[in-house]
This record gives sequence, C-alpha cells and structure tokens, in this order.
Amino acid sequence: MGQGAQDDGGGAIIAWETVRLLKQLGLRPRRTIRVVLYTNEENGAKGADAYRDAHRAEIAKHILAIESDSGCYRPLGLGLAGTAPPQVRANFIEIAKLLAGINANRIAESGGGTDINPIVKEGVLGASLNVDGTRYFEIHHSEADTLDKVNPLELALCVATMAVFAYTVADMPDTLSGPASGR
Repeated sequence: MGQGAQDDGGGAIIAWETVRLLKQLGLRPRRTIRVVLYTNEENGAKGADAYRDAHRAEIAKHILAIESDSGCYRPLGLGLAGTAPPQVRANFIEIAKLLAGINANRIAESGGGTDINPIVKEGVLGASLNVDGTRYFEIHHSEADTLDKVNPLELALCVATMAVFAYTVADMPDTLSGPASGR
C-alpha cells in the first residue's frame, strides 16, 4: 500500500549495503557472500521456491542464510534457528560479542523466515536479523510505510550488524559446525 520502505525495502537495502560495505572496505572472505532479493513472500513465497529450485544443485554449499524482513529499526542481534547445533550457537555468541558496542550482540533462540524457509528445509542453517520492532506494526502493510520512516542511523547499524555476521561466517577457516561437518 505504501512505498514498502520498512517492509521490505529496508531488508533489501541492508543486504545490498552489507556487500557494498565489505567491498568498499576491501574485505574478501574465504567464501562467497550472496545477496538474494526475494519476491512474492505474502502471496505464496514463489520467489523463495524459485531460488531453491534454481540453485538446488548447490544448496549443499550454502552455509548460512540470513533473512532481514522486520524493518530496519535498531538492531538487537541475530535470531538463530532452534535446530542449530550447539557449536554453531556458540560460534554465533562469539561473533555477537563484536557488536557489543552497538548493543546488537544478542542471539535469539529462534531465527529464519519465510523467504529462506525453502532452503532451510533442505538443510541450510537459517538466521534472521533481529531488530527492535516495537514500531513495526504501526506502519506494516499500510500507506504509512514510507521512506521518511527509515532512520538513517538505525539502517547503518543494521548494515553493520549484518556485515559483521556475514563476513565473519564467510571468512571462518572452518565451517560454523567445525571442520568435519561440511557446513
């Protein structure tokens, strides 16, 4: 109804700016970071299904999928799927310590989202950017979801949070679960 600045233009910008920032800083992790901008979440998640189907042969190489679909408000940290192995959760807690200075260092007990769900069902670890969503439903799916509702500082903090997690996971010498896990 509105411009979709928070739902979900903000999530798209966070993902895009994450890789732009890493490139600008000259950071090249050991593994590829891929940005996927999904479509059709509210009407059957056909974009998520299409991504899974188009990349089915390489899904085993996906280590982590992070969804950002709750607006670009002040970041709190990441949510991690409850099915995550203990070593993965421990690794996330260590990574989150890097974000203590901006208070984005929490790892919630659940994470993921509709857009990444099809590949999570195929075994990819799912996570989500968690933000302070206390104002989210004031504008969600309404004409009020406009660009003037995006706080540039909060958006920048979301990008920083996503960049720290994406880069650190992609640059780990071993996978999240350890050297023998494959993921």
